[in-house]
Amino acid sequence: MNAPVRTCVGCRLTAPAGDLVRFVLEGSRVVPDPRQARPGRGAWLHPSPECLEAAVKRGGFARSFRHAADTSGLGGQVSEWLLPPQSR
Repeated sequence: MNAPVRTCVGCRLTAPAGDLVRFVLEGSRVVPDPRQARPGRGAWLHPSPECLEAAVKRGGFARSFRHAADTSGLGGQVSEWLLPPQSR
């Protein structure tokens, strides 16, 4: 059986879902869903600061959710899920 493949909202490359971190909307705020269990549409991101920066800059979360997405608090919230730049 093949693992599900998802597209990173930052770099737009595909990867197995297990290699990406899922995010969901709570109201209009983007929050991480590391257990991939929260209801609703998910947005997937490589666990790297570069992909997070690209997703915020290019509006990847809003595009994925098809809704306005508040990413202002993401930096501190997701730091534990992000790998250092050289680890990717």
